[in-house]
Amino acid sequence: MNFLQLNAIFLSLAALIFVAALWRCPKKRTVSTAVLVSLLVMVGLTVVFDNLMIASGLFDYAGETLNGLHIGLAPIEDFAYPLGGVLLLPGLWLLLTGRKKS
Repeated sequence: MNFLQLNAIFLSLAALIFVAALWRCPKKRTVSTAVLVSLLVMVGLTVVFDNLMIASGLFDYAGETLNGLHIGLAPIEDFAYPLGGVLLLPGLWLLLTGRKKS
């Protein structure tokens, strides 16, 4: 299994949970805006810190498991983790906290 296949599974699950949570949420626009802002921040941080960590030699990737696309030194597959986290965590939060009774 390569990173692209692993990311597809992880992102599909995260997106499914987020869409289910957003469907039940009464404040769809607020949640969507917060998730979009969070995603932009997380992708920016990933660009900076992944490139720094790879450049400093903290870790390396086996070439045959990567797609080949890079942003700087960071492979494109690394950006699936912040995207998945930004979708999965708010989705789980919304699903598990439930609706408040009024």
